[in-house]
Amino acid sequence: EGGERAHERRGLILRTVDKIFEDAKQLEERGWQLSIQVSFLEIYNEVLRDLLDNRYGFDKKMDVKIDKATGLTAVSNLITMEVLDSKAVESLLRRASKARATAATDCNERSSRSHSIFTLKVAAVHEGSQQEWTGVLNLVDLAGSERVSLSGAQGARLAETRSINKSLSSLGDVISALANKDRHVPYRNSRLTHLLQPCLGGNSKTLMLVNVSPAQQHLHETLCTLRFADKVSSCDLPTAQRSSRVKF
Repeated sequence: EGGERAHERRGLILRTVDKIFEDAKQLEERGWQLSIQVSFLEIYNEVLRDLLDNRYGFDKKMDVKIDKATGLTAVSNLITMEVLDSKAVESLLRRASKARATAATDCNERSSRSHSIFTLKVAAVHEGSQQEWTGVLNLVDLAGSERVSLSGAQGARLAETRSINKSLSSLGDVISALANKDRHVPYRNSRLTHLLQPCLGGNSKTLMLVNVSPAQQHLHETLCTLRFADKVSSCDLPTAQRSSRVKF
């Protein structure tokens, strides 16, 4: 029974990773060789922090760059680790959870004070045809917006709240620009939208899940979240195209 409960508590990242390794095993039986790598970072007060590397106390310089060849974003000095199974990923997630910025506010006793992005990259080569393909999956945990009057945030918590709300506002601006098919999309207005540029406007599929509360005291936050979700649902992204090449 305990085992079943533990499995039910597995979060979105681990459930996704379980499925990927399950499919990878089937592909390997059909002649594919796969390499799976992961990284995990957070955006805290508009600063990138590597959750898998705490050797430098988050002081190392990290920046977002666009790879012109692939159109994907890359983060300088970000540790990427190859993983062989779900257990290896679970171990890395435990390490990352200890480094993640959280704090208590009047709205939430354990509030995330940052956005986090878990990235999984898969590269595959078929032994017979030498066909190659690559894929990237980003799982993003957005910190929830808070009203300062309700959260009771002061000092460092207040700065965190303002940074979170500003980046979520920037994400809303990007979604609106994409939905309106504007010529200019303000991806660079925040680290979050800059980093997610290929996911939002590139050759990709994007899914957003929103979490709302049925409690009366959370009515304002619930309405704001549902309005944001409605804005997102009106955004029609181009159909993603599968790309592969043959290795010579």
